[in-house]
Amino acid sequence: MIKSTIFLLNISLLIFPKVAFSTEAKLFQFYPDCDYDVIDTINVSGRLRFSPGSTREESLDKTRLSVIEDILQLAGEKGAGGAILTEKSTYLDDKTTETRITRNRLTFKAQLVNNCYIGAPLSENATPFDEDGLKKRAINFSSNILADAQHIITYEIESQRPAPALTSQTVNFTQGAFGLPLNSTYQQMLQHFGTPTGVFKLGGERKVVSYGRDFWLTFHNDKLISVTNQNVWLSNELLSMMEFDRRFELQNWQILDNIKLNMPMTDIALLLETKQDPRHFVRIKQEGLLITLQGVANRVVLNELPEYGVTFYALSNANFTVDKLNILTNQSATDMLSKFIELKGDKMDIETLKSQALGLVRSDKDSTMLIMDNHIVLDIKGQELNKVYSRIQIISAPLMVNWG
Repeated sequence: MIKSTIFLLNISLLIFPKVAFSTEAKLFQFYPDCDYDVIDTINVSGRLRFSPGSTREESLDKTRLSVIEDILQLAGEKGAGGAILTEKSTYLDDKTTETRITRNRLTFKAQLVNNCYIGAPLSENATPFDEDGLKKRAINFSSNILADAQHIITYEIESQRPAPALTSQTVNFTQGAFGLPLNSTYQQMLQHFGTPTGVFKLGGERKVVSYGRDFWLTFHNDKLISVTNQNVWLSNELLSMMEFDRRFELQNWQILDNIKLNMPMTDIALLLETKQDPRHFVRIKQEGLLITLQGVANRVVLNELPEYGVTFYALSNANFTVDKLNILTNQSATDMLSKFIELKGDKMDIETLKSQALGLVRSDKDSTMLIMDNHIVLDIKGQELNKVYSRIQIISAPLMVNWG
């Protein structure tokens, strides 16, 4: 996904050019019940202003609502259907006086999103913040199936490796992807790309490695067998909590040296002297390897045939098939979290939580996510439980993916 950067009040806004469906934006209280479109991720701040006789809480309330208004205004200007508040931070200076200009600020991070179509339903999965910008609290956790005794997802990163600059943007049969050929080992990947964002074990000898949200590698018996920019394993909700990797986020790849993002699929078919199938896939095979290109409609206009541009690519062994994650409900973690919520002020044992987690994913420099099961994710900072995401979907819904 291509990003550009603009500045508003010294805040960097990351722009995702996508199709707009509505200019009347609203604050989503529930996630869209589909593979919704994130067109922009923004950070908007507001300064706390103290008026005579007002309390700090009253100033926070006013600033919070003012920032939300600014976010919805930006969403409307960009043609987004609505906004989802994902993070909030507050800076308060205890030495502040009412007459002094201060650095006191409240900041929201928000996704500007489009539902799949006008009037499309919302899911039962609640967004992190309510319409007043207050953090939603989990009341209880439901569970139906006991978790498998064996951990399905494991986190295998023990030390941070620097992220070297990419030496190549090419994806082809001989050089592989960005200079890393197929059949490379896991250690060779670490040396080439640095520390990944997450490592997920699929069972047996197969695992998936993620660099940010836009580059995914599959290993089998420690050999690289597939690379792609398309996530088919994790839900959008979990994906939105993971940090980006700027190197792959820009989508500056070149397939076979002359195919780039959004190139029309009709032009690609002519260039490669082949045809795209009815689902807008083009496949090229060479000596047991396969490059798959998938087109997505760039824009949809009523009563006009859409034009499809290449958006997703995959380089793999010709017989590669996609394996799905399989996470069940973790009853032990559910009971522990429910008890913690009921006992206010009780300290959560982070090490016990980590021992019960099904996996860990790096979400930013200071935060780690514990994946407890397919419905519960915990945000950990240091030895403190920072956030509880409950009743969300971890595994992505089945996708029409056919790379082979």
